[in-house]
This record gives sequence, structure tokens and C-alpha cells, in this order.
Amino acid sequence: MSGERAVPSQRRELAARLLAARRKPGGDAIPAVPRDAGLLECSPEQRRLWLAAQTDRQVAAPNVTLGLGLSGPLDLGALAKALTGLAERHETLRTVFVNSGGEPRQMILGTPDAPLTLVDLTGDPQAEETALRLATAAAGERFDLASGPMLRLTVYRTAPGEHRLLLAVNHLVCDGGSLGVVARDLAALYSGRELPPPPAVTYADYAAWARARVRAHAGGRLDHWRERLADAPPLLGGEPGLAGDTPRHPDGRLSATTTLHVGTGTMDALRGGPATPFVAVLAAFSVLLHRTTGASGLTVGTVTGTRARRELEPLVGCFINMVPIPLRVEETEGFHAIVARTRAEVGAALAHEVPFDTLTSAVGGRRRPGVHPVFQVALIPQDAPEPPGGWDGLQAFSWSPEVDETAYDLTLAMTPTETGHRLALTHRRDRVPERVAGVLAAGFAELLGALPSAPDVPVGDLALPSLDALARPDTVAAPGAPAGDPRAGAARSAGLADEPGPGSKAARSAEPVDEPVDEEVSAEVRRIWSEVLGVPEIGADADLFDLGGDSLAITRIAARVQESLGVEVPAWMFFETPTIGGFVEALTTFGRSSPGRR
Repeated sequence: MSGERAVPSQRRELAARLLAARRKPGGDAIPAVPRDAGLLECSPEQRRLWLAAQTDRQVAAPNVTLGLGLSGPLDLGALAKALTGLAERHETLRTVFVNSGGEPRQMILGTPDAPLTLVDLTGDPQAEETALRLATAAAGERFDLASGPMLRLTVYRTAPGEHRLLLAVNHLVCDGGSLGVVARDLAALYSGRELPPPPAVTYADYAAWARARVRAHAGGRLDHWRERLADAPPLLGGEPGLAGDTPRHPDGRLSATTTLHVGTGTMDALRGGPATPFVAVLAAFSVLLHRTTGASGLTVGTVTGTRARRELEPLVGCFINMVPIPLRVEETEGFHAIVARTRAEVGAALAHEVPFDTLTSAVGGRRRPGVHPVFQVALIPQDAPEPPGGWDGLQAFSWSPEVDETAYDLTLAMTPTETGHRLALTHRRDRVPERVAGVLAAGFAELLGALPSAPDVPVGDLALPSLDALARPDTVAAPGAPAGDPRAGAARSAGLADEPGPGSKAARSAEPVDEPVDEEVSAEVRRIWSEVLGVPEIGADADLFDLGGDSLAITRIAARVQESLGVEVPAWMFFETPTIGGFVEALTTFGRSSPGRR
């Protein structure tokens, strides 16, 4: 077919053949890794999540959860045995993570630790509501990555013969795509059905294979990202506090979600041709963000699956990567023109995909505590949930407590339904005020209603009363927004633009430091920073992040400091004192009270 374009049926056939070849075992086979060393290499996906958990709790990925309702006589003993059997079958569920000189390593435990807790609510007149509230809180409870366990099952008894189950698993060992395997295997083990032999390829095998592929292929793709992200747009959220947990809302919730529905007809009109529903929603989302902030350049992140081979399908593990998509919106353009450019940007981003931690290290840029790197807004496509079943003697149904946590300022999740798509807009309450979140949801509904009938009208001319009411002409323009645009100030006044806060570097610069500098400590810190960063001479005022510091550098410096000086350094110290001089001053003070000081 050289020199000819494939007709649609031929393109589909070619795509099917390519996909089949990609998933076919053999050729570039995934080799088994030896298990005699004890510590095993982490996958790129695990490494990214581990680094985030070490350096910045607020942007670490939330737990993966499975909610299930069961009606009938539940045998708790059989359920506990099934949970243990699940961890025995899938070794990721009995894996812990060791800090080895600032790098994570997997340690697979021989004996599974799979705790089950029963919460009896039969005396509570509001048992169902209480179970949802308790499960929402339990879904966000952290796991100890170094000692485990990495999963826990909580059973809420709401009435005799009525139980609600919440299985929470750390994201390093399980992703959303693995939950189908987990649910089916747990039901089969509880019901006493025989399962097929475990897969020949293990997640540890995949981890070593994937890291080798990154080392071989990532380098040629990084130039694309250095160019596309060289002029990254400003942050969409204000700078949060620097230490401690994320501030909670008075009702105790960390985030809130508003849902919208897009019917099939509306989605077809938004697509306007060959674009997928994901591209159409991403284009509409970019228009919403542009109309809110006034910024023409935007970066929206998404997740992609890395389970691209057939032998990986039955594995439980983390097989997701994050990909930034740089977008541009011009007010003079119609929506279908924006869809076409968005489609091209999505294709380019996926063609140059590399592990996200590799990308962030390559493009550099200053990290902000509590702020996700590279992008703070994400569009996450989700599969429709599978109906639960296979629990002998019990009626099983979906039960979905919210995961009250998100790493991004704004997350738009899209899930197919029988009549279209469900869109769930979630915001972090410490980063996006409630008033603004409500306006965004209302404005998005207006936008999705207006675009199908006006696909070629300049998006700047669309009447969106909710978003227009958000803008106030007396506010200060957001960074990067065109001067004189009344919407440009809305971002800063609403908390959607970068501005110094009480914990910012500018605010901290005036704080006095009375502790004397220890010259020996200063010399040792200089040596460690120089070796880790690969910079021979570092001035007292040089900024760690300007020198190329990233999450990996933070964990390596912290490990070296603890080994050399006996002080366990918290990650927030690097953000509060990113210069040698400030870090040594803080370290001298912190070390006197640190229990890890020798």
C-alpha cells in the first residue's frame, strides 16, 4: 500500500493486526528476574508513585478502592481466608518498598498480611449513611510502604444479612485496571472455585523489563517534551502551605465532586467527525479553562495504560502512566478547529510518551509543595464498571464510597454510560474555593449545551453567564493572561492563578534565623548536594530546583544526609529552604530535636 491511504476498513484491519502483534507473546519476551537478591527493581510506575509519596504527600496518588454490597449470609471466616489467598496468589499484594540510597526497591514478603476488620452498625438507624461516611474516610487512610500491609478490607454490617465491603489497596501495587482481576479472584476464592494457575510472568519481571526499555528508548523522546513544555503556562492554583496535612473543610472532606451527563447526540455533535469522545471532551475542557483563566496556553494531564501485552492482562499491579498534553485556545477560533488541533496534540503526546518521573526530571522546573508537577488539571478516562457477581449464596451489587482525595487541583473523570458519558468534576478544596468550583461546573454545563449548535462560532463570543459573572474587571491580571481582558483577573481573585501565599518563598524570606551555622555540617551538605546534583560548585544562595533538583534528588540527598549526619530530613524542608545556606541553617536547628540524630 505504499503511497496510498488506507480506506477505513483497511485502516481498521491494519490497526487490529498491529494490536495483535503488540500483544503477542514471544519476540521481545519478558524474562524472569532472579529472586535470590532479596530486593528487586521497581517499575517506572512504582518509582514515580513512591517518589511522590516520599517528597510530597499532597500530590501522591490516592488509594485504589473496590466497593461491594453483599446481601445474604456472609461467612466472615471464609472471607478472611479468601483475602489471604488473594495476597498469596498476587505477589504485589504482599510487596513492601525499601529506601535504598534514595531509590525504591521491592521486597516481596513470603507471608501475606491481609487484615479484615468488621464494623457492626446494626444498632445505627442511619447505618447505610454511616457506612458510606466511614468508608470514605477509610479509603484515604495511608499505608506504610516500608512495612505494609498494602491492602485492607473493611466490612460494614448495616443489618442482619446486609454487608458493605471496602477493599483499599495502595496504588503502588494495584491500579483501577487490576480491580476486575481482584474482584473476580476474591469472589472465586470465597466461593471455593478453583482458579487457573498464576501467570508465568510476574509484576517483578515486568518491572525490570519496563525499566530496561526506558533506559533504551526514552532518550530520543525527551527533546520533544523539552520543546513543548519549555514555556509552560503558570500554575492554575495559588501556592498552598508548606508542611503538615492538607487543610480540611469544616465538614471534614478534602475534595468535592459535581457530576454532569453528556448524551450520545451531544457527544457526536462535539466530536464533529473523526475525533474520539476523549478528544472532544478535552477540547471543551480546555475552552472552559481558557474562559476561566484567560490563558491561551494550557497543559492538561491524562493517564494511559501500560499493560500493552497479553501476558500482563491477568496481573495485579500498577500499569498507568501520566502524560501531559499541551493545548492552545484562541478566542477567535471555532470549537471544531480547536478539536482538530487537540486531536493532533493528543497524538503527538502519546507518540512521545515516556515515564512521567523521567519526563519531569528532564524538563526541570521549580517544584511547589502540594502542587502536582507539570500540570495541575487532569482529564481521566474511565471504563464502565463491571457488574459484580460470582459470590455463591450471596447477591452482590456495586457500592461506591467516594475516594476523598485527588493529586490535582481539578480532575475531570469521564465514564461511558448506556446513554452517553458521565462527567465528574472534582476539586481540591485547599486549592480551588467552593464558589469557583460551583461556577466551573455551571459554566461547563452551559458550554456543553452551547457548543453543539455553534461549532464554528468563535469560542470567545459564546454566551456563558456563569463564567462571565466570575470575572471582575477590578482584579489583578493572572500571569500570562492578556492585559485588559476582564476574565484574566478572575483566576487570581478566585484562587486559580499563582500568587504568593503565607507559606511562599517571598513570605519566608523575611523570617529571622537565629541559629549559628555549623561549618562542618555546611561542608558535608555541600559535598552531598554536589555529588547528587552533579554540580561541582554550589553557591550558598543557589536554588536546589534551579540546579535541576527533583523528587529523586530530594530522596537521595535525604538518604545521604541521614547516613552521614544521622538526621532524618523531612521532604518539606527542601521546599522551605531550597538553598544550601537556608538548608544548613534549618538542618542545624532540626537536627538538635530530631530523634534520628546520632
